[in-house]
Amino acid sequence: MPNQKVQHGAAAPRGKRKLLAWLVCLTLLIGVAELGEPLDVALRAAQFTVRARPVSGKIITVGIDDKALAALGPWPWKRDRFAELTDRLMAAGASRIFYNVPFQPLEAKGDRAFAEALSRYPGRIFLAANRNFRPGQKSADAVLPMAMLAKHAGIVSNTKWVNYLDGVSRMSFRQTIDGKQYATMWASIANVEHSQDGTFPVDYSFQISSIPYHSIADFVGHKGALPNIKGKTIIVGNSSNVVGSVMPVLSQGQSAEMFVTAIGAETLMHGGTRSAGWIPTWLLAFAVAAFCLLGKWPRFAVVVSASGVFLIIVAAFILQSIGVFVEVAPSLILIVASGVSFVWQRFGARKQSQGAMNPVSGLPTVNAILQRDQSDLNILVAARVSRFTEIVSTLPPDNERDLLEQVVSRLSLGVGRLQLLHGDDGNFFWLMPPEQLGSAVDQFKALQLIFRNPIMVAQKSFTVDVAFGVDQEVSRPLSHRLSSALAAAKSAADQGTCWKIHDPAAAGAQQWALSLLGELDQALDNGHIWVAYQPKMELATRGIIGAEALVRWTHATRGPIGPDEFITVAERHGRIEKLTAFVLNDATSVGAQAIKIDPSFSVSVNISSILLASRNIIDMVRQALSANNFPAINLVLEVTETAAMAEGRVAIALLEELRDMGVQISIDDYGTGMSTLEYLRSIPATELKIDKQFSQALNSSVEDQAVMQSTIELAHALGMKVVAEGIETAETQYLLTQMGCEIGQGYHICRPTDWQTVLAMIHPQPGSLRMVN
Repeated sequence: MPNQKVQHGAAAPRGKRKLLAWLVCLTLLIGVAELGEPLDVALRAAQFTVRARPVSGKIITVGIDDKALAALGPWPWKRDRFAELTDRLMAAGASRIFYNVPFQPLEAKGDRAFAEALSRYPGRIFLAANRNFRPGQKSADAVLPMAMLAKHAGIVSNTKWVNYLDGVSRMSFRQTIDGKQYATMWASIANVEHSQDGTFPVDYSFQISSIPYHSIADFVGHKGALPNIKGKTIIVGNSSNVVGSVMPVLSQGQSAEMFVTAIGAETLMHGGTRSAGWIPTWLLAFAVAAFCLLGKWPRFAVVVSASGVFLIIVAAFILQSIGVFVEVAPSLILIVASGVSFVWQRFGARKQSQGAMNPVSGLPTVNAILQRDQSDLNILVAARVSRFTEIVSTLPPDNERDLLEQVVSRLSLGVGRLQLLHGDDGNFFWLMPPEQLGSAVDQFKALQLIFRNPIMVAQKSFTVDVAFGVDQEVSRPLSHRLSSALAAAKSAADQGTCWKIHDPAAAGAQQWALSLLGELDQALDNGHIWVAYQPKMELATRGIIGAEALVRWTHATRGPIGPDEFITVAERHGRIEKLTAFVLNDATSVGAQAIKIDPSFSVSVNISSILLASRNIIDMVRQALSANNFPAINLVLEVTETAAMAEGRVAIALLEELRDMGVQISIDDYGTGMSTLEYLRSIPATELKIDKQFSQALNSSVEDQAVMQSTIELAHALGMKVVAEGIETAETQYLLTQMGCEIGQGYHICRPTDWQTVLAMIHPQPGSLRMVN
């Protein structure tokens, strides 16, 4: 596969057309279903606020308010009050009077007086009719003025539809009540005749606070001069919170119904309004969206998108000022969504793919193939360069490029014309045809030899190595195969081999380890994890003077699980501290019973190297000793020489603190590590435990006998007792006794067993010793 660039744009036009189609469908749905109404209401309210203006002053409102109720008595009033009001209003020069009050039969004398007053002003008095919608009814009840009054006055409809978002946003010209058409009150006030039941938007830029207002008390029962209302149209209605109702008024809060009637009339008196809907501005928005997503000048797309939003908002403002109301929510959503999509495709996606090229090495990164996360028929190879991050951390930033250039140069010798991909932390990848795997193995070995030559950077010499991993599962997505190939390379490096093919069975083993981790805590709680004890014999007296605590797991369905399996999992995943605390507590509890028989009896517990990096081990030991009243001198903590060396001075300091507490320290598996005599002397140990491989070879090797003898003498010279593990024959036990080894442990003496058996083996008289095999 020659070096090639990753293609991203081939399907871009089709994808953009599909995106535009989705946006078109979405905004059409928003327009048809009026889902954008909250946005339109908010914009319309802002427009009304900006265009706020006073009313014409041709309409005067006269209210049944608290002042009138105080002067004329509680509501409802007798109709002679309205007869007097009518005469007084006409005497003051009113042109017409519109009663925004329902008049049903109340009291005969007063009703006749009001009818007579109406008859005196033919064609100048108008009474309101309404439709009353009651809960549970499908049709409305007609609320008409009583016949006695209706024959002397004009009847106008006063039914309003209140929207929960913006109140009375639209009013009609005519309405049908009880089968008969009536002009609406606001249309009649404005002298606008309309033959159909059409509607118009209400212009709430007219400020309710500018509507002239008087109380009925200023006319009825008033002794002084009447207010000047000459030539004005009068609306009489409720304005008291006691008897009236209020309606929401867009951008102006809440107000009495008669003021909403006045605003409707003012709207018509100033030329009226009409609605152009949302389609005209949507068509403009569609043109802008198409330009942004499909246009040939993408550098202008952001400007055109922003200009489109600005133009639509300004156009809506200008059109409203001349009486044309438009809905802009679907168009704004279309432009903004297309603009955001363009910006994301142009800049966000570019930023997301910036990682497709490593800025230091200049190589494509693994993102180049992750972005097309699909299967590939080629073999995936991972190269893992050892110590890469450690070397980079010691170099100045300017020298990292030199290091990468040399690494890439060496890898290129084996990669050839294939495209090398840069991963993280010294990992590199390439895709290779399956038929080249046979020859690639020789290339892997050659590359490993090349990498063993030191790399010179900044006049410093660095030794590196490389291991290779291969993934052949071509049916899986590349994102999964990257991890598999890298895991195989890491496994090869850990095992000291040149290369390794990813083994799905190994993945199964990893799943098994993770499964163990998930069940470990529960096993500790339900008793499936327990502690066995292997007795330790004093070889000179053949008496049992101690035991080593060994953790065991008997799984409910899988049976016994080897300690090496679950202890390793516990160490890697942060459970070793809890597991060790469990063993320590059990061991000190058993030890407390054992010292009642033999006060010198000791219990040994293995300590992981991970625990020697934190002071938590000190608190853990103290807690176990205190909880079980077990003397510190009877507790032996076994640490391997490798563990002590790995943690350095921190581990030595912790071991010294444990020794100061009285705890005995044993160097476990001695002979398997690489510690020097000087380092051995620095460990505050009281016991040296020789690995079983030396004990098991004593009978057949004179050389091993010499090594064992010299090791025992070395331990004695350093002031330590010697424990030999792995004693499986009587001959081995005899030889160790002759060599001066103090303590023995192994299957010949006793296999690991339960604590009750160990306690039964402890006896103050050597003659009663029980051997358990």
